[in-house]
Amino acid sequence: MHEAQMLKQQGKKIKDIAEALRKSERMIHYYLAEPSRPRKKRDYPSKLDPFKPYIDTILEDDPSFNREVLLRNLRKQKYQGGITILRDYAAKKAAEINRKAVIRFETEPGFQAQVDWKELGNRLVDGSWKKLYAFVMVFGYSRKPFVMHTTSMDQATVLMCHVLAFQYFGGVPQEILYDNMKTAFIYSTSLEKWVPNKHLLSLARHYGFTPRRCQVRRPQTKGKVERFIHFYEHNFWIEHKAFPVVLDELSEAVLHWTDRICQKKINGLDETRNERFSHEKPFLTPLPEQTFDCRHSTAVRVSGESLVRVKNNWYSVPPKYIGEQLTVRIDPLCHQAEITVGEVSIRTFAINHDERNMRYYLPEHTQALRELWQKQYSIPKSRRRVIPKTDVDVRSPYQHEKLFSVGEAS
Repeated sequence: MHEAQMLKQQGKKIKDIAEALRKSERMIHYYLAEPSRPRKKRDYPSKLDPFKPYIDTILEDDPSFNREVLLRNLRKQKYQGGITILRDYAAKKAAEINRKAVIRFETEPGFQAQVDWKELGNRLVDGSWKKLYAFVMVFGYSRKPFVMHTTSMDQATVLMCHVLAFQYFGGVPQEILYDNMKTAFIYSTSLEKWVPNKHLLSLARHYGFTPRRCQVRRPQTKGKVERFIHFYEHNFWIEHKAFPVVLDELSEAVLHWTDRICQKKINGLDETRNERFSHEKPFLTPLPEQTFDCRHSTAVRVSGESLVRVKNNWYSVPPKYIGEQLTVRIDPLCHQAEITVGEVSIRTFAINHDERNMRYYLPEHTQALRELWQKQYSIPKSRRRVIPKTDVDVRSPYQHEKLFSVGEAS
């Protein structure tokens, strides 16, 4: 086709062009009438293709991100290609980002924060296999994040993470945006609409913020926390997921990491997260004097052995409470429990998750229980008081000698 067009431009006739190219005159007419079509470029698979979403995430946050460091991060993810193809793709992507006109939805300082969870799968956490999660809260104006790793997403854990986030930021935003978390919003059939969970609403009243639910199938309304979770997954978690998790060490490591990224300038805003947060903090609602009690409360009854069951083990209380109903409040993060009657604290202890059906007696409870048994056993049988709703006869010497021979533990 190109040769025919060149010969035509030289003034050759159709007959002469056909003879020169050994084609029919009809074909020469077709060549000259048909406009030149661009050759379709074939797409070949690249070793970089599976890693392009990760590269895009890094470059969107920092288009000038060091390519050597980027290559090292990709090597950790089993990338087998070279740096040349990486440089070419990164340069093309960075140019697109720099050319793109970004219209940001900016919230006012102190107005909104966004909350979401990241499920990190089954991990070896503190020596045993558990599901691991990351709670994330991001402020809309400053983009300053708070990350907390937990082994549960239950109601008490959600509330406790909120309290720790408020303490970390030193204040509370006017509203917090959620998705369809059941621990945040539930659907009311009577009202025919989504309403805040009653526990979250109690927390909101205590700290003075309004819980909001983002629109269905509109993840961009919660885009700041979504983008940060993606950034967290491919920058922080990628370096820790291959190793056993020590929860306290992981929490400390993520705190150092967030402090480090808060010192870098945000692409397109020309300010760091810390600089923007310094403008935002005066607009936050101050923390109340009293911290909200997020602990999970359970009613328990004291057995005839002066024990209450918490999780898988038994813990002693003063014998005067035998047969009575007490309240156990459990901290979901540090696994500390407190036994109370009304507002009076009876005992606090660390919950043992490694053993089952163990009895943990305080020495003073053991002594008081012995004295109670001796006092009751010295009374004639016809005059003994029967303690209702107990599992063991407190008057039986056999039961108590067997009980105390097991040993005492604090």
